[in-house]
Amino acid sequence: MTGDISITRRLIVTVLVLELLSAISLIIIVAFHERHVQLKAFDASLVATAESLAGAVQDAEDEADNVMLDLQEVHTSKDAAFRVEDERGRMLGSEGEPPALETAGRQEPSFRDVELRGHAYRFLVLHRLRIVDPGKLDGGVRHTITIVYGTPVAHVWHEVLEAIRFYSIATAILLGVTASLMIWLLRKGLAPVHELAHEAERISSSDWRFNAPASAKRTIELRPLALALEAALARLQRSFEQQRRFTNDAAHELKTDVAIVKSSLQLLSMRKRTVEEYIRGLTLSVNDFTRLENTVQKMLTLARLEQQMENDKLGAVNRSCSLRDAVEDSVNQINSFAQLKAVDVQIESTAEVRVPIDSRDAFLLCSNILLNAVQHSPDGSTVRITLTVNEQTVQLTVKDRGEGISVEDRLHLFEPFYRGDPSRSRKSGGTGLGLSICRAICERAGGTIEIVNGTSGGALVTVTLPAEVLEDTSGLSASLKTQ
Repeated sequence: MTGDISITRRLIVTVLVLELLSAISLIIIVAFHERHVQLKAFDASLVATAESLAGAVQDAEDEADNVMLDLQEVHTSKDAAFRVEDERGRMLGSEGEPPALETAGRQEPSFRDVELRGHAYRFLVLHRLRIVDPGKLDGGVRHTITIVYGTPVAHVWHEVLEAIRFYSIATAILLGVTASLMIWLLRKGLAPVHELAHEAERISSSDWRFNAPASAKRTIELRPLALALEAALARLQRSFEQQRRFTNDAAHELKTDVAIVKSSLQLLSMRKRTVEEYIRGLTLSVNDFTRLENTVQKMLTLARLEQQMENDKLGAVNRSCSLRDAVEDSVNQINSFAQLKAVDVQIESTAEVRVPIDSRDAFLLCSNILLNAVQHSPDGSTVRITLTVNEQTVQLTVKDRGEGISVEDRLHLFEPFYRGDPSRSRKSGGTGLGLSICRAICERAGGTIEIVNGTSGGALVTVTLPAEVLEDTSGLSASLKTQ
């Protein structure tokens, strides 16, 4: 496919390019080093031969105490060119056609690169002192001998090129071996990735099971990804299962309510009835319709909260309300029902705080929790509401004296349409959506809700929300006393 990117190919190419650049740099360094070594050895050879020529300068055995050059014991290189002169410029010996070089002035050996007969030569200019008859009273006759000696440098460059050729061949072989080894190692090293991808491909809408391969979990770099995939797919599976269960439960609830209304109306139409019977039947039907309407309304509320939660993720939403006002409003609303059960609702508040929830949802949260507490409470008992602030959070706790929560119900309390005990049955008017709505409100605000059994019996609901403390109202309390 056009535009596909291969990490393996990129890694191989990157490593090979780096190795190639390193090899080229090494070859250049080797070439300069080899040239330096070879030229040093070549210069040493020139100096040695020039010293031999200087040593071959002998006394000419004439009256003028001149010197001459004896080449019998001197061995010069093939194609060498040299010239030996005394201080008066008299030629003592020569070979080839050495160029005319500046020889005066400098006493230390000097090297010159010259083009001679179409070839590159390197010449040495060497000055040496020869003394004839050193036993004389005047110390003998001193002669300054100048030797100009040079040979072709072609073999120097030949040695340099041989070194470059050797390192180039070795580099090519090394790159080939490295590429093959890298391909094998990368394929073996990426095997856990392919196994992880193969396992992920097995996931479908009907089978959400995902177990990361052991090889992926053993690989340090892949372990976080494998565990994250497992956790994410487990959450997705639970979410889809909850949606599927919600759909089934909602359909069952609505079907049951509709069936009840339909059966009530069918009973009225089966025979002629008195006016009182018609009124009683229509009243029952209206009550059934009201329960159906409440169920639909709560379903819409839950859907609205979930949609708002998704919208909140796209940007900050500025909303807040007084939590204490919402608590007091819910107490006032539940007043009549609490009086029927002779339940005493007490409020204890330590501070006035605002929470990131709009007033409608805050009232819905408090009223649902309080309604459950009153429904579960025995007649003549007490429901205690406490509002406390801890740094940047506020805790709302509601404690009742009811029967508490069974172990099997604890895991399903916040599931939609779940009814775990008789007090939440259809007869009491419960839909099983109240606690689901409460959790959605808390999660949207960045808070939590928890329900446990109290140490002295009954249930304890704890809501924790982020809060902004407005004023200290320590000791403020309110009580709804039922008769």
